[in-house]
Amino acid sequence: MPISRVGLAVIGDEVLMGEVADRNIQIIGREVFRIGADMVYAAVIPDEMDFMVRHLSWMREQFDWVVTTGGIGATHDDLTRLAVSRVTGRPLRESAEALRALEGRLGTPVPEKVRELAMVPEGAELITNALTAAPGFIVDNLIVLPGIPKLVESMMGILDRKLAGGKVLRRTILTMLYESQIAHHLEKVQAEFPSVKIGSYPEMGASGHRVRLVLRSRDEKALTGAEKELLKRMKE
Repeated sequence: MPISRVGLAVIGDEVLMGEVADRNIQIIGREVFRIGADMVYAAVIPDEMDFMVRHLSWMREQFDWVVTTGGIGATHDDLTRLAVSRVTGRPLRESAEALRALEGRLGTPVPEKVRELAMVPEGAELITNALTAAPGFIVDNLIVLPGIPKLVESMMGILDRKLAGGKVLRRTILTMLYESQIAHHLEKVQAEFPSVKIGSYPEMGASGHRVRLVLRSRDEKALTGAEKELLKRMKE
């Protein structure tokens, strides 16, 4: 089965304005990597309906799966479920299963605004939410999740069930050399081992400056070769 290519849309003005620090790119990126799929794109999208519809329409044509976070609450600026309805051409319907989950947590009758959390595009598959009962949902190749990182973490099992992956191996090298000292060598090793992705991440901590080099590949032989060649060049 082909490896899934994944795009992520983080939705919310609060992220763009710096009111909220996004953690969902990291949470979802790590999970996609663990599964062995490829997350190749992430964007932060404002709470503007036309913008959301245009961008999500483009994304669902580019990637096998599009994951969205945010905008499925019950306030005036939660527009994601309506945007997804327009993108997919599926009208919003109240899900009896979602309503039962909300009633089980909140009792009956469920307040009218909260009841809106049970509205999903027609034919959507629900993603259960054990923490608050308000579900995410899947429509076509769109996986729609809430924006609260704790809820996103609790719902990551859905990616395991939907994404196709292949094991990605990872090696880490730590060095006190500066990036400027090793940039030429990284370039040479990357060219020699194109199936290995090499990331260079400078860090400043209590122990001072260091660079963390991360090598990733599905080809163990190439990964080992790149690691050995890089260590050799750095030692020299």
